[in-house]
Amino acid sequence: MSLDVVLLIFRLLSALLLLLFLGVIGWLIFRDMQVTAAQLASRQRPHGTLRVIASESLPELNGHQFPLLLVTSIGRAPHNSIVLDDSYASSEHALISLRGRQWWLEDLGSRNGTLLNGMKLEGAAVLSSGDLIAIGDTQLKLELA
Repeated sequence: MSLDVVLLIFRLLSALLLLLFLGVIGWLIFRDMQVTAAQLASRQRPHGTLRVIASESLPELNGHQFPLLLVTSIGRAPHNSIVLDDSYASSEHALISLRGRQWWLEDLGSRNGTLLNGMKLEGAAVLSSGDLIAIGDTQLKLELA
């Protein structure tokens, strides 16, 4: 074998190894993107619901269920996750969030306060399935998945 043939074979093998390396890197990036997309999709899925038990000012909402996301804001303002057009609700009234493995309810300094199971909420409190949350004259029941 001449030197030219050996160099050609060496170049071809080097090119094939480079293409194989780039293919493996591309496949690893693709798999990582799939895993990341699946994790983001699971974060956006509802983890339970808030069901309207009773509302005097909003009778059309009675029985309606709102999906509970990782961070759910409740209030009168249109940017909230759950908009309650209740004259006793503040524009940004309360916040429900998942911290670790527990759900927390926090009053955001509303004028009329938030009731949790009939008691005025002071600061933040841990929630469990079946808890009743009262904002203005709207009562919501927490139903966790």
